[in-house]
Amino acid sequence: MSAAMTRTPPFNKTKKIEKPRGTGLLPKERIPKPGVEDMIVALCTERGVGRSISPMVVAKAFSEGRKGEGAQPSHWARDVRSAAIGLARVGKISVFRKGKAVEGDDLKTLKGVYRLGLPRPAGSEALDDEADDT
Repeated sequence: MSAAMTRTPPFNKTKKIEKPRGTGLLPKERIPKPGVEDMIVALCTERGVGRSISPMVVAKAFSEGRKGEGAQPSHWARDVRSAAIGLARVGKISVFRKGKAVEGDDLKTLKGVYRLGLPRPAGSEALDDEADDT
């Protein structure tokens, strides 16, 4: 039999299996790298009550002195976010969105721009650090 006469098996004749979309399950809980939580608490304490910090400040501080892939602050953004949510659930820090503390179930769906700081005393409304950013 010549090469032209050999039959090849049919391709993709099997039924396509539909994958379910949007199963409604929450993504796996991300475990932050050791030291990120300590860095967040230290920087928030250094900044003081009523003041907040950007999560990128934490990522930059954590990536300092690292080489390779870990040298980029953006590499640590997810770890900072998950560590901040964990610390906020425990009550060590507060996560602020639009100047107000995010609490409870809203932490699960935290999206967009947010800031980190120590919990404010009861009765204080706004943050003091609108003008300067560290």
